Amino acid sequence: MFGLILALFVLLILIRIRLAFALLAVSMIYFWQVGMPLDIAAARVVATTQSFPLLAIPLFILAGNLMNRTGMTERLFRFASVVLGRVPGGLGHVVVAVGMLMAGTSGAAIADAAALARVSIDEMERRGYPRPFAAAICAFSATMGPLIPPSIMFIVYGWLASVSVNRLFIAGAIPGVCVGLFMVVTIFIIAKRKTFGVMEEKPTRQEVVRAFMAAIWAMLMPVVVLGGIIIGAFTATEAAAIAVAYALVVGVVIYRGLTWDGLIGALKETVVTAVSVMFVVAASYPFGWILTAERVPQSILEAATVISSDPLLILLLVNIVLLLLGMVMESTAVLLIVVPVLLPLMHAIGVDPIHFGVIVTANLLLGTITPPFGILMFTTCAIGKVSTLDFQRASIPFYIAFLLLLALVTYVPAISLWLPSVVLN
Repeated sequence: MFGLILALFVLLILIRIRLAFALLAVSMIYFWQVGMPLDIAAARVVATTQSFPLLAIPLFILAGNLMNRTGMTERLFRFASVVLGRVPGGLGHVVVAVGMLMAGTSGAAIADAAALARVSIDEMERRGYPRPFAAAICAFSATMGPLIPPSIMFIVYGWLASVSVNRLFIAGAIPGVCVGLFMVVTIFIIAKRKTFGVMEEKPTRQEVVRAFMAAIWAMLMPVVVLGGIIIGAFTATEAAAIAVAYALVVGVVIYRGLTWDGLIGALKETVVTAVSVMFVVAASYPFGWILTAERVPQSILEAATVISSDPLLILLLVNIVLLLLGMVMESTAVLLIVVPVLLPLMHAIGVDPIHFGVIVTANLLLGTITPPFGILMFTTCAIGKVSTLDFQRASIPFYIAFLLLLALVTYVPAISLWLPSVVLN
């Protein structure tokens, strides 16, 4: 029965049926065949979304949208440009730095990529950067969002794996910063070799102070959110609500850049994004129930132990599977499908569930900038008016750097587990 359901699911995906509808269709067919009342199944689908931790998802998305609407992104970009502009590849480093700061507010990679592309690609082209290379920097910089806390992907994973979201947030901090460091090194090497991207003007002290004062409130936003989580003042969901309140106060009272039209636009964007995420979350619940009922996790565990008992080889195979899935499916959907299946296998080979959460997230992020369905690639290419082929050529050094980082995150657990053990124990 499960083989037929799986075949039908693959067929629906191949004929381009939306993932949520495909999950619901095959699940309802299975329940009908086994005699489960469909009204009970429908009630469980709705009940899945009634979760306090999941409430953080729309709130963090709204905080990120408000940040982009209030001029915070532009102020961060201006300050980073003044500080880093004279370094080889300086404007590229600026984009990475702004992406890192934005990652500490929304956890939504698409919003970060769009904001970075809008404010930086044209300016980078004026400074001598090839346009595809500028788009690649924006896309890869946005991958820090789901790693550096707060992170929507960590919220979903924590809910699925029944682990602390706060601990996941702290675990992603060092890998997220490492993404930025790997990018900075890559940009520096390429810019030094091709001699582009250095600003000629040296900023005065007054210009530095002025840019810093203009950006200070934007830089304090991640400090408030993450600081409260680290010291235990509030949960991840409460932190999301505080982030929204902070963005509103700064946008209306201090920067005075948030208009009614801007607020309504931010709310509309939040509704569209949050509904698309939550619909997939709701639709995945009955499919997950089917996986459990058919003992799919146990079967995968048995098959993996037949292939090899070496944890290092199993982790390599898991990484390959996650990379392939991330290339053809939306990240949240992959999380919802594979985490219940692979988590027992990780327990069996001694991988900490917090460490596994970082591994899964890092793998899926690479899929967001890889054909055929790389959403960050398409977002930055559309805004920057760059072909995806040119984007891919310019991205090769970044892909190499990201794969090296992925290997480190996978095989050096301390990169993910050290900081939570220090901060939260």
